[in-house]
Amino acid sequence: MHAVVFTVEFKPSATPQQLDNELDHLASHVRTIPGFVRGTWATDGRTGVSFQLFTDETAARSVAANASVPADAAVSLRSANVYEVARDV
Repeated sequence: MHAVVFTVEFKPSATPQQLDNELDHLASHVRTIPGFVRGTWATDGRTGVSFQLFTDETAARSVAANASVPADAAVSLRSANVYEVARDV
């Protein structure tokens, strides 16, 4: 298995409702991606990190390579990195 770890920064103008709506939309979309296993999203109120697990490296690399955020989104994408899963407990 492979994971894609995303880091985003919340824009100062982002409202909690906008962030929730965008995360709901993203979660609905990512569930449809072939090879998706599960995802976890976390925040400290200023930045967000997501850990999305995929069945194989090809799926994970495709997701990371196609990562983008619309200009009017509540967040700015900072990174999208692929890692091989060493342990899953």
